[in-house]
Amino acid sequence: MIKFFRSIRQRLLSENRFSKYLLYAIGEIILVVIGILIALQINNWNQERINRDYELTMLREVKEALDKDIYNMEGGLKALEDLKQSVIVLTTVRNGSTYPQDSLAYHFNNVRQGGIALVINYSPYESIKSTGLDKISNSELRNSITNLYEVKLKAVEFWVNEFIRRKLYEKNDLVASIFEKKIIPDTTDGIKVEYIINHDVIRTNDQFDNFLVVSGGYIPIAIRNYNYAIEEMKSQLEEIVSELEKN
Repeated sequence: MIKFFRSIRQRLLSENRFSKYLLYAIGEIILVVIGILIALQINNWNQERINRDYELTMLREVKEALDKDIYNMEGGLKALEDLKQSVIVLTTVRNGSTYPQDSLAYHFNNVRQGGIALVINYSPYESIKSTGLDKISNSELRNSITNLYEVKLKAVEFWVNEFIRRKLYEKNDLVASIFEKKIIPDTTDGIKVEYIINHDVIRTNDQFDNFLVVSGGYIPIAIRNYNYAIEEMKSQLEEIVSELEKN
């Protein structure tokens, strides 16, 4: 096409038809401009496609992380519910009820050893943040993901991992002060410490009340925090799935 215009231009110049040459020259310029604009638009489309592919890939990674974190937190929630039941059993024994020795030992060890640690996978979110959160084109989704990882989950994680961990230290100190212990052989670790559990100690040692408070006082709040975090993560998951289904 450009060669065609050039041949026309040369012929018009040779025939001294300057006005028509000017018209064809303008047409040639317009043709070049249109070609450039088309090339730019194609490049923009390609870049938008690349950006969208990257965005969807990162959202899928966030979705996968949320699925796993929700699964783990639901397991932690079940452990908290079991722990609560064991605290209730020990409280009834403290108030005079009698349990079979094996059952009593099970619930005591469940409370003594019971603890939770919350580990959230921030990696997909941090990857998006490092390359620019604006890569998420949906502004509402971008804001909700940021709020989830920067505010909501960090608050729950801090409360569980810092506050409850201090309670575990207090609980272990109380156990050591209340119960006698014995050292027994263990095929895995060589030796194992066991505490001698009986109804009389539970009913007569005033420190056992402190043990129950330290062991069970945080559980209702922990359960609420876990339920809150799970609900927020599931809500975020629905938003991400909705965005992914647009493609």
